Amino acid sequence: MVFSAAMIAALVAAALAAAPLLPLPPPPTAASGAAEYEADIFGINASGQPDGFAQAALHLSEYRKMEPGRLEEILFFDHPSGRTRIYSAMRWKAEHPETWTAHAGR
Repeated sequence: MVFSAAMIAALVAAALAAAPLLPLPPPPTAASGAAEYEADIFGINASGQPDGFAQAALHLSEYRKMEPGRLEEILFFDHPSGRTRIYSAMRWKAEHPETWTAHAGR
């Protein structure tokens, strides 16, 4: 069967008209991302191991984008990006030198 240009145009128009009716998953909320960030900081506070936390974030980069765009992170990420997690861990480390400098002598 040969499709004419008019038939193809009609099919495209029908597909575009039906697209808003397709069910979409709910986007993650900012509250979820904020809660996950707080959970990350809680974990670093509890363990005192920011380097280990950053290493885990690097391992997650095997299947998660490390540095998404801001809008992409807001719309599609329900956890902080790898870059945000590593930055947070290193910032925590800089703010708490007493927790990791004590381990350097071991």
